[in-house]
Amino acid sequence: MYSCRVFILTGHPLFAESVETLLRGQPGLEIVGAGEIAPETFSEIRDAAPDVVVVGASGEEKEVLASRLFREMPGIKVVGLNLDDNRIHIYYQQTKVGRQVEDLVDAIRQPLEWGGPRPAAMRIFAVVQGQYGQRIVENIRAQGPRGWAVECWRPPALPAVVDDPAPYLPLHVPPADLILSLGESPSVAQLIPDIARRAGARAVVAPVDHIAWLPEGLIRQLQERLRQVGVAAVFPRPFCSLTEDGYNLRHQRVAYTNPWISEFARHFGRPVFRIECKDGTVQSVQVERDAACGCARFVGKELIGRDVGEVVLQAGILHHHYPCLAGMVIERSLGDTLLHLSGQLMRQAVEVEIAPLLPRAAYLVPEGRSEDS
Repeated sequence: MYSCRVFILTGHPLFAESVETLLRGQPGLEIVGAGEIAPETFSEIRDAAPDVVVVGASGEEKEVLASRLFREMPGIKVVGLNLDDNRIHIYYQQTKVGRQVEDLVDAIRQPLEWGGPRPAAMRIFAVVQGQYGQRIVENIRAQGPRGWAVECWRPPALPAVVDDPAPYLPLHVPPADLILSLGESPSVAQLIPDIARRAGARAVVAPVDHIAWLPEGLIRQLQERLRQVGVAAVFPRPFCSLTEDGYNLRHQRVAYTNPWISEFARHFGRPVFRIECKDGTVQSVQVERDAACGCARFVGKELIGRDVGEVVLQAGILHHHYPCLAGMVIERSLGDTLLHLSGQLMRQAVEVEIAPLLPRAAYLVPEGRSEDS
């Protein structure tokens, strides 16, 4: 496995120790050094030859350090942790914001190509069976970027095992960059490689919100078939775990690199809010990344005007009221239902925004934490 070499640069020794503790043991990451902000430290960084420098500083100091690193070590990647507001920034063409442990790990792992040009437009072909997929398609059409075109197809009745997909495929498959597999039975998923090939697609997003719809054995088969035709694929479980470079939760997290999936995940996947509060009350909520089904937008609207001390709990309640369509069967490998895990992601998205206003606020909020922890 490729190991990403990481150096920690900060004037706060306790911060460096905390970050080093968080990163050690993360697969694919190797801590090659840590140092204070001093002239000799830059020589140490050059000697250590890291891929990424994590800078912990405040305001202008962070910007100055990033600029110096770029001047002295062209091509290096800098991840800045702002000690004023706890936000994470990637200094490579763009800025990506986050506050959780997995945000920091994702920021370090993210390939440099992430900062390159993004697809200006996207053609999406969605395969839909029922209410679950229809709601997702309607939300993407309503809230996606203006340059996106979303077409939808409902397959006919299918046998449990599709030996020959040809009789069941649509008569016309329009050209598409991204295929969304939103079926509610394994037989629909079996059509996806042929649909992707006919559409000339570059990528497939096949969420797993019910394990019965897309069992793990079938996922492995689809991965291999799509790989053979040169199509990237992700299988986020649940759908709202998808980010620009990874998906799934806890020990099951999977990294990927595909600009089309990343562009989709900039807008739809793991919820991200920007929340403004005044006098202990939520004044405004901006949804930077919605859940594909539209749940984050619904939750954000309902949180306005509520007391800051209750919004984390209310986010979970509102998530269930939408309602979430994820499965209610306990996943053995995760020890929980996908419905509950989806609710945790919604609560975390709210909590990381209002954490400085809560009495139990932490610098970084670990994945899986809820208001009961």
